[in-house]
Parts: sequence; C-alpha cells; structure tokens
Amino acid sequence: MPSRASLLTVSATAFATALVLITAATPATAQDRPLTADFPEVYRAGGLNAPDWAQFASRGPVSFDASGNLHILDPGNYRVVVIDPQGRFVKTIGRQGEGPGEFGFTFRMVVWRDGRLAVNDLQNNVIHLFCPGGAFDHSMRVPSHISLNSIKPDPNGGAIYARGSSSSTSAIREALAEMTGETPTEEFDEFSIGRIDLTADAFAVDVVLQAWQLPREDRAEKLSADELLSDPSRIMSTALTSSQERMFFEPTLRWDILPDGVIAYADSSAYVIKLVTPGGPVVEVIRRLVEPEAVTRRLRAAAIEREINTLTRTLERIEGGMPDDVRERVEEREVYPEVSVIREIRSTWEGGLWIRRPGEEPWNAEGPIDVFGPDRQYVGTFMADATTMPRAFGPDGLVAYWEVDELDVPTIIVKRLPSEVR
Repeated sequence: MPSRASLLTVSATAFATALVLITAATPATAQDRPLTADFPEVYRAGGLNAPDWAQFASRGPVSFDASGNLHILDPGNYRVVVIDPQGRFVKTIGRQGEGPGEFGFTFRMVVWRDGRLAVNDLQNNVIHLFCPGGAFDHSMRVPSHISLNSIKPDPNGGAIYARGSSSSTSAIREALAEMTGETPTEEFDEFSIGRIDLTADAFAVDVVLQAWQLPREDRAEKLSADELLSDPSRIMSTALTSSQERMFFEPTLRWDILPDGVIAYADSSAYVIKLVTPGGPVVEVIRRLVEPEAVTRRLRAAAIEREINTLTRTLERIEGGMPDDVRERVEEREVYPEVSVIREIRSTWEGGLWIRRPGEEPWNAEGPIDVFGPDRQYVGTFMADATTMPRAFGPDGLVAYWEVDELDVPTIIVKRLPSEVR
C-alpha cells in the first residue's frame, strides 16, 4: 500500500498530461442533439363554437387512461369530461355540490391506467374517488391544515403521491391544526413527497422522500389559533413575511413518478436527476454537462421587479396597495447565486423522461426540452420554442396540450409522438 507521501510525489509533467487528456475527453458543455417536433394531430376539442361538453371554463389538469381516453378536469363547470381516443365525447363525471362525489373548488386530479380517478376538492376538504366506469366510490376527508401542492397516482393503485405545501403557509397551517385539534405533519412541506393510502380509514401522510433544501436560521413567527381568530388579517401578513424567507432563484423540488413506481426528482441547481424507490435508496442518477447560469445584477433587478409587480396586483385587490415594509422586504431579499438548470421533470407513458430547461430568461416556460428514453439514455433535445411540455402523456404516443385563442378560450389538442421520443 503506497504511503500518502508517495502518492503526493506525482511529477508535474504526469499531472499536466493527465489534465490535458481529461480536458480533451470532457466537453465544457453537453452538445444538444436537435429533435424535430412534428407531431401529427389526432383531434382537438374546445374553442368558441364547441358543443356544450367541450366548452371548458379553464385549462384544468388532464390525464389519459390505458385505453387512450382523455380525462379533463373542468373546475369552472364542476365536472370531469372524458373523451375517447378518436376525440368523441364519452361522458362527464361529477357535478356541483357538497355531497358525495360532488365538486366545490377542485384543481387537482389523478387518473390510474385502469380508469379510476381521484379529484382533490379544496372547498369540501375531501378527495373524491371514482370507479373505472365513472361511478362514485368514496371520499376521504383531508385535514384542514393539509394542502397538497401536486398529486400523482401510485402506479400500484390505491394511493397517491403528493408534494407538501409551501413553507410560507406553515404558520397558518399550524394555527388551523391547533383550532381543529389536529396534529400537523411538520415534515410534509414543498421539499417532501408523501404517500397517501386512499383505501385507509383516515387520511395519513407517509413521507417517502425528503429533498435537500437551503438551510435557514431565521423562521417567521408562529401564528396561534387565538391570534388567527382575533385578527384574520394576520393570515395575509404572515404569508407575505414567510414567503420572503426564500431566496430568489433558490432551487425547488421538481419530480414525477415513473410507471414502475420510481420517483425521478431534482433538488439542486445542477443537472442532476435522482431516481429513487419511495422510502428507499437512490437507484440511479442522470446527469448532463449543462452548467447553471450565474445570477447577474440584471437578473436580480428583473426578479425584484417581477415580484413587486405580482404582489402589487394581488394586494391591490385585497388591501388596496402594497405596504412599504413589504416592498422593502422584496428589495432586500437575498439571491441564490445561480439559476437551476432543470425547470420541470415529466415521465412519459413508457417510462422515458422529458426534462425542461429555462428559456432565455429564467422564468420563461418555452425553454429546451431534453428527452431520455426508458433506458435512461439521452435521445435528443427539442430546442426552445419547438414545442412545449405536454400536459399529459398517454398510450401509443398520445400527448395532450392546451391552447387558447385571442379571446382566451381554451382548446385541448391531442397529438401523437414518434416512437423514439416516447
């Protein structure tokens, strides 16, 4: 066994030679292999002159089942619309109300491959479950302090995976839990993924993944139930204060579920996608040599301006304007040094991955999309503006997109992908 001293006596010439060889073999930036986004259209439904069943109030979540039927959650019309693979109307599921299988404020939906579906109803604090034929099965009550940021179906059935809600609302959720006598799930936040068994007698979150998050020393003050009841305006002020704890451009958790139940996620600014079995170890890592963009003074100034404009529009409706202290907190907010390379992760029906990167500006949704096959090998890249990320992937290469006209009337468009990018 060579000593540490002997290992350190490598000649400068040998080291320089090795460095040249490594540099020559490793490009500074991965070379994109351009893909053509020429997907044939299968059908479209919606638009200004559409039949009643295709008059969608907004662009809600969409999902396919294994038969190629597209399920569209239409929150403004309190229903789920089902369309067959040829674009023909099949049925609607649900209606407005507060009873079993009836909808209030809904904006999350999952569909299993056998046609079962679940709808998260925030107004009624329940998750509605429906059988493959559309008949109502049962509802599960969701505790008032729990907010599901995003939900995905467990491929094994009977459960969903969900990301927790933003830490900016944690103080409010804890106060609500105190009011209702419930125990808050403290570790279930926007950096964690939990499994919820929908066949259980009561709602419970089993946290199966805790992603990395930037450590923080200072946290917003807690909000007690008494304070919430005596001064409801504290909800807004607490949320605003907590939201400013995060840095601009701070990495967030991006994730999806593969058909075999593996979770694919990214939690840093680097191009690193981890594949992990729920509650288990990392089984694989996907990387590309795409470097994060450094945050410049221009980007920081633009981020501050965007945040102020957003808060101004929100607070004009609620409080009649933006308080000076809120503006000051935005202007003094810290900035993460680089922009995350990965903006979105989506699994295809067959188990491939589409990875969206930022556009010309970090907040642009029209960035390039890298495609990896089910074997995790890089296939190529749809360049910026070639295509957007599909809202849903289905069998036989089916994908669904929303489109709006000049009057903001939505139309759902279903296309078919070539086999190499499925």
